[in-house]
Amino acid sequence: LYGYGGFGISLSPWYMSTTGIAWLSKGGAYAIANIRGGGEFGPSWHQSAMREGRHLAYEDFAAVAEDLVASGVTTAEQLGAAGGSNGGLLVGNMLVQYPQLFAAIDCEVPLLDMKRYTQL
Repeated sequence: LYGYGGFGISLSPWYMSTTGIAWLSKGGAYAIANIRGGGEFGPSWHQSAMREGRHLAYEDFAAVAEDLVASGVTTAEQLGAAGGSNGGLLVGNMLVQYPQLFAAIDCEVPLLDMKRYTQL
């Protein structure tokens, strides 16, 4: 499960040819979570997960994970979460707040210190 959910950036479906073929041929699935904070559904979608509403992005991502399990696409024992930069912050939060939902976390170049990241 991949997510970003920030800075108004939209995640459109894409296909990774080599990785996709290898993953899908082994029975894997790949899902992109369009969560609040992103730009997929306009400015209000993005703005709803800013500042005091930031938790909504995390709750959205957890809800997608829960739905993937409930609908039989995967199990918590097989589900991984991945994200980079702002998505790294997202999956870092999944590790802390929702560890029961994921068997693996791929936290790439995370912005985990939101109070000081502009000083880096």
